[in-house]
Amino acid sequence: MSSNYTVNCLLDSVAKSLSEGPFWEPVTKTLYFVSIFEGEVHLWNEPNNYHSTVKVSEQPVSFVIPCQSGGFLAGAGKSIVHCDWQAGELKRRVLHEVDPELSNRFNDAKCDPAGRLLAGTMSLETNAGAIMKPNAGSLFGLDLCGSIKTMETGVSLSNGLGWHGNTFYFTDSPVRTIYAYDWDAEGFSISNRRVAIDFSKLPEQEKLGFPDGLAVDADGRLWVACFYGSRVLCLDPQSGQVVSQIPMPVPNVTSCCFGSDGELFVTTANQWGVRDGEQPPPQAGSIFRVTGLDGIRGTPSVMYKGSLPPISD
Repeated sequence: MSSNYTVNCLLDSVAKSLSEGPFWEPVTKTLYFVSIFEGEVHLWNEPNNYHSTVKVSEQPVSFVIPCQSGGFLAGAGKSIVHCDWQAGELKRRVLHEVDPELSNRFNDAKCDPAGRLLAGTMSLETNAGAIMKPNAGSLFGLDLCGSIKTMETGVSLSNGLGWHGNTFYFTDSPVRTIYAYDWDAEGFSISNRRVAIDFSKLPEQEKLGFPDGLAVDADGRLWVACFYGSRVLCLDPQSGQVVSQIPMPVPNVTSCCFGSDGELFVTTANQWGVRDGEQPPPQAGSIFRVTGLDGIRGTPSVMYKGSLPPISD
């Protein structure tokens, strides 16, 4: 990777708590992301340099995925909801609710190359991002017909999803591990879990924090946001080693996605890691844009391609 990259603040301190889940839509050149604990979905349109916000839920909203048929999917609490604009008003309906007997919520989510949604859960935070109950989360798959199934269980904090060829990557943040699975596209299933990246075995691992959201480039390398780690790491999952890293000006880096021409959009948090009485560092909770990543080809964000009927009143 060229060392001539540039990190620019795109939207300054836009999230009061935790910006997450960036999604780049290349046709309209629009960046989607969420502010989790405000229950908000954000859109930034590049041609107009226009930023807008919509309140989706009183519950935490952890991901946003545009739908090919219109509107978008969001994780609201432990529900997957479909939202759309009708006559200037946001309409929403619940498609599925999961983990009915657990105090859980959705966290990270992505669509596979075929446009099916994978979304993981976690136990609700108590304070300072602590996990209330380890191994309480699961990974769910929403197919193109709108049916849901459980794909993995026993996850503490579902995070960082991505694909390269026949391999699926999935992160459990508290155990500082990114797992690889065999990906069965036809059967819409995963198997043969193994460790791809163990953060505890990386050089200077004590400075790297926890693996959070990730993006996969066209060569199969993982670009991983480091919560408490102030950086995005580029990792080779075959060797398990660090290829390069991009230092960020804030401590809590939450996720990233590729835009056009190799650029990288990076979300961050505006809380945690701050002592009582202290203010978060400048630009915490901002959206950053990394350009000048010469030779890097990112894999695009994928919309949900299932067929969803219009939302009725």
